[in-house]
Amino acid sequence: MAFNHRSVYRSDVGLFVLLATPVLNDYVVELLLGFGESDIYRGGAKAAINTFVGVAGVLGLGFALLRLQLADSRAIVGISLFVKTSAAAWLLFAYMQGVSPAFMALAAADFMSALLLLRALVSRNES
Repeated sequence: MAFNHRSVYRSDVGLFVLLATPVLNDYVVELLLGFGESDIYRGGAKAAINTFVGVAGVLGLGFALLRLQLADSRAIVGISLFVKTSAAAWLLFAYMQGVSPAFMALAAADFMSALLLLRALVSRNES
């Protein structure tokens, strides 16, 4: 299996399965927030966060599976690049707001994924 921009799509499936699964998303969120000083993850806020993460997980999983099923195109790679760059920015924002240092690692991972997608987009331009 070659390591290329489609690897980003496959890794997204794994991540979003975790986020879309009700019990697993609780563990993931608890782990991520456990690295920080935030005490927001309790009571009604915990249920709201898990619901939001679950819905985002289902949407992300659908997008990741769709990208794997469709033939590659500049549009799919370009939209994926936009999504990864935006996600990296939001994760960096969460880190900068002091939510958890784990968000910096996630932002870096999404930024690296965006670079793979950018490389694929540029190489398509050159072809």
